[in-house]
Amino acid sequence: MAFITGGALIAGATLVGGVLSARASGQASRAQADASSEAAQLQYQVAQDQIAAQKAALDKQLAAQGGYLDKQLAASYDTLEKQLAFQKQIYEQQRADLAPYREAGLAGQNKLMEYLGIGGNAATPGYGRYATAEFTPEAFLANKDPSYGFRMEEGLKAVDRQAAARGGLISGAALKASQRFGQDMASQEYANAFNRYQTVRGNTLSPYQNLQGVGLSAANMTGTAGANYGSAGNQAMGAAGGAATGAYGAASQGATGAYGALGTGTYNALGGYGQGASEALMGGANARASGYIGQANAITGGISNLSNMYYQNQLLNMLGNRNNPNVAFGGAP
Repeated sequence: MAFITGGALIAGATLVGGVLSARASGQASRAQADASSEAAQLQYQVAQDQIAAQKAALDKQLAAQGGYLDKQLAASYDTLEKQLAFQKQIYEQQRADLAPYREAGLAGQNKLMEYLGIGGNAATPGYGRYATAEFTPEAFLANKDPSYGFRMEEGLKAVDRQAAARGGLISGAALKASQRFGQDMASQEYANAFNRYQTVRGNTLSPYQNLQGVGLSAANMTGTAGANYGSAGNQAMGAAGGAATGAYGAASQGATGAYGALGTGTYNALGGYGQGASEALMGGANARASGYIGQANAITGGISNLSNMYYQNQLLNMLGNRNNPNVAFGGAP
C-alpha cells in the first residue's frame, strides 16, 4: 500500500511537471513569436523613416537646384538686358551722329526736286527753273552779257561811220554790213549765254546733288548701324537662350538623378524591410512550431513517465506480495 501511495505521488508530480513544462514551452514560443512580430513592425517603421528621410533630402536637393536655376537665369537675363541696352546706346549714338547728314541730304534733295520741277512747293521762287537743259529765249535774255547791247550799238555805229566815210550811209552794202555784224554778234553772244546758262545750271544743281549723295551715304550708314544692332541683339539673345537651355538641362538631369536615387533608396529600404520581416515572421513561425513540439514532448514525456511509474508500481506490488500468489497475479490478498 505504501508503494502505491508513493508511486501515485511520483506519477502526479511527473504529470504536473509535464503540464508545466508544456505550458512554459508554449509561453516561450508565444513570446518569441511576439518578439518576431514586433521586430517586423520595427523594421517597417525603420523603412518608412528611411523613405521619409530620403524624400526630405530630395525636396531639399530640388529646392536648392531650383534656387540655383533661378539665380542662373536671372543673371543670364540681366546680362542680356545690359548687352541690348549697350548695343541700343551705340545705335542711337550713331543715328544721332548721322542725323545732320541725313537732314542735309534730304534738304538738298528737296531743293533739287524744286529746281527740276518734280516735287516740293510749286510756289517756291525758281520752281522748275532747271527742269530741262533746253535753252529758251527767256534763258538767253537772262544769261546774256550785260554789255551785249552796248557792244552791239557801238559796233553798228562803227559800221555806219565806215559807210559814211565811203559815201554810202544808207546803201545796200551798209545795210548788209550792219546785218552781218548783228548776226555775228548775236551768234557769238548766244553761245556765250548758253555756256553761262549751263555753267550756272550745273553750279546751282551740283551742291544739292552733293548734299543728296551725302544724305544717301548717311542713310546707308544708319541702315548698317541698325543691321549691326539687330545682329548683336540676336547673338545676345541666342547666347541667353543657350544659357537658359543649359541651365534647364542641368536642372532636369539633377532632378532625374535625385528621383533615381530616391527610387533606389526606397527600393532598398523596402527590400531590407521585406527580407527582415520575412526572417522575423519565419522566426516566429519556427518559435511557434518549436513551442508546439516542446508542449507535445512535455506532455508525451509526462505520460510516458506516468506509464513507467504505473508499471514500476505494479512490479513493486508484485515483489512486495510475492508470497501471495493471488495478489501477485492480480487476485484478492
